[in-house]
Amino acid sequence: MIRKPHQPRFIRLCDAHVAALFGKPGLEARFPISSGRFVARQRIAIVGPQGRIDGVAVVGPAADKTSISWGEGDVERIGLDPRGVLLIGPQGELKLTQDQLHLA
Repeated sequence: MIRKPHQPRFIRLCDAHVAALFGKPGLEARFPISSGRFVARQRIAIVGPQGRIDGVAVVGPAADKTSISWGEGDVERIGLDPRGVLLIGPQGELKLTQDQLHLA
C-alpha cells in the first residue's frame, strides 16, 4: 500500500454548481493530474459554522455529484455539522447540507 505524505484538500463540482459559482459552464485546466483529471485555475472558499477555508482547489472535469476531499483537521476547523457548508465562488454562493454532499 502506498501512503500519501498528506491528504490534499480539493473539491469536485457538478456542472450546475460550476455554473452557479463561476458564472459560466466548464472549468479551465491549470495542470493535468491523471486519468483525464486536472487541477482547475478556479478556486473557492468553504465556510462552515465555525470557520472558513479559502483558496480550495477545484479538480475537473465536472463530476456527477459535488464532493469534498478534506485535508487533515479541516472538518473540525470549520465545525462541519448537518447544516452543511457554504461554497463561495467569484460569481455566486451555494448552501449545501451535509446530506447533499459526498464527503470523501
